[in-house]
Amino acid sequence: MKERKRVILYIRVSTDEQKEKGYSLGYQLEQLQKYCLANDMEVVALFQEDYSAKTFNRPEFQKMLKQLRSKELRADWLLFIKWDRFSRNTADSYMMIDKLDKLGVQVQATEQPIDLKVPENKVILAVYLSVPEVENVRRGLNTTSGMRKAKKEGRWMATAPKGYKNVSDEKGNKSIVPSDDAPIMKWIFEELAAGAHTAIDVLRSANKQGFKCSRNNFWKLIRSPVYFGKIPIPATEDEEAYLANGQHEPLISEALFYTVQDILDGRKRNLTVKSTKKEQLPLRGFLVCRKCGSKLTGSASTGKLGGKYYYYHCQRGCDERFKAEVANNAFVSGLKDFTAKTTAIDLYYVAVKKAFGVNEVDRTQQVASIKREIETLKLRLDKARMMMLDDKIDATDFRETKAILQPKIEKLTREITNYSFQNGDYKNYIEEGFGLLRHLSETYVDGDLTVKQQIVGSIFPENLIFENNQYRTPKRLMAFDRILARTGPSKPKTKSAEVIFIPQHLMVTPGRLELPTH
Repeated sequence: MKERKRVILYIRVSTDEQKEKGYSLGYQLEQLQKYCLANDMEVVALFQEDYSAKTFNRPEFQKMLKQLRSKELRADWLLFIKWDRFSRNTADSYMMIDKLDKLGVQVQATEQPIDLKVPENKVILAVYLSVPEVENVRRGLNTTSGMRKAKKEGRWMATAPKGYKNVSDEKGNKSIVPSDDAPIMKWIFEELAAGAHTAIDVLRSANKQGFKCSRNNFWKLIRSPVYFGKIPIPATEDEEAYLANGQHEPLISEALFYTVQDILDGRKRNLTVKSTKKEQLPLRGFLVCRKCGSKLTGSASTGKLGGKYYYYHCQRGCDERFKAEVANNAFVSGLKDFTAKTTAIDLYYVAVKKAFGVNEVDRTQQVASIKREIETLKLRLDKARMMMLDDKIDATDFRETKAILQPKIEKLTREITNYSFQNGDYKNYIEEGFGLLRHLSETYVDGDLTVKQQIVGSIFPENLIFENNQYRTPKRLMAFDRILARTGPSKPKTKSAEVIFIPQHLMVTPGRLELPTH
C-alpha cells in the first residue's frame, strides 16, 4: 500500500486582505482540507497567522522552521493556496524554498500548482512571486505619496506630539488639536527662551509637573516646527525640503520658536544659572575653593540641639569649609554697596530706546523694504510656475527655481516677524530693569532660589572666592561696571569722567531677565 504524504498546512492573511480580497483564514483552511482529502494526504500540522508577507520573519512560520530543524515535526509537503500566501518577496522566496528542500519539505500552492522539478516552470514561479511583490511596492508608493500630499495640505499624519492629540471628524479626516499637555509645552518654550535654565533643567521641572517625556523625545519636541503651526515636508529627489502651513492650531509664535532654536544652537547668550536644590545654598556652583580652584559644594550638618547648619566646602579633600549663612550675608552686604548712577540711567534710557527701535519711521521703512523684496520673489516664483504650465520650462527647472526662491521668502518673512517681536513696550523694560538696579539687594533677598541665581549669574561672569569673611574683588560684567558705582564719598569729576561708555550689547535687542521689581 502506498504511504500517504504528510503535509503541513500554512494559511496567512492580513487585515487589509480580509477586507479587500476575502482571504479569510477559514476560507483558506477549507480549500486546503479539500485538496488533501482529494489527494489522500495526511495533515500533520497547521500553522496560521495574521502577518505581513514582506519577509519570512513571522512568528508562526519561524516556529514551523524550528520544529522542522529539530526533527520535532516531519513532513513531505508545505501547502498553501497561492504563492502570495507564502511570500511577497521574490529573492527571499527562492532562498526559503531551497532551505525547506534541504529539510526534505517541498512547497506547493494548491490553486497555482507548479512542478519545480521542471526547470522551465521556474519562470512561471517567478511571475507568481513577482506580481505580489510589485503589488506591495506599488501599495507602499501610493501610501507614501498619499501621506506626502496630506502633509503638504497641512495635516499631521503621525501620532500627535506632546501637547496635541489625534482626532477625526465625521468624514474620517484626521487632525490634531491641543491636549491637556498644551499649557506645559508653551511653558517649556517660554522657559527655554528666557535662557535662565538648561534644557535638561526645564525637562526636570516639567516632569515634576506631571509631564512624561524621555530626554531623546524632549530634544525632538523642542526642535519641531509643528508647535508654531508648520508641517515639515522632507526632501525627495524631485523636491527640496520645506515647511508647509499646518491646519492645526499653533501653541507658540514663530518668533518664540526661533528664539529657542538660537539659544539651543548657541547663537544667543544663556544666563549663567547653576543647579542646586537647597534654598540655603544659593551660591553653590558659583563659589570655588581658594586653594585648589575646584567648585565648592554645600551640605547640612546636624547640631547638638538637633538643628541643621549649612556649610560650603571643597569636594577634593581640602580643609576649605565655612558657614553658608556667613557667606550668604556677606554677599548681600556686597550688593548693598552698589547703586545706579543717575547719568548712567539717562544714557541707558537713550540706549534702550535705540535698541528697541523707537524710531518708528526707520522701522516702517525697513519692514516696507523687506515686504517689497518678498513680493518680488513671489512674482518670480509665479512667473516660473506659469512658464512651466505653458511648457516653456520643464518641471525640473521649476523645482530648482522654487528651491532657491522659497527659502529666501521664508527667511524674509521671519525677519518681519522679528521686527514685530522687537517692537515691545520698551518703557516696561526700563521700569523693570532700573527697578532692579535701584533695589538690587532687596530683590535678591526677597527672591526665590531661581531669582537669586539669576542675579548672581547675570552680574558675575566668573566664579567667586570667599576668604576671611569677605569676597575677593570679583570681576563683573562690563554693563554693571559702567552702570553701577560703589556708594561712598563722591570724588571730583572731570569733564571726561561724565562720559559713560554704553556697552555694545545694549545696542541690540537684549534678552529679558524676569525678576520682580520694587
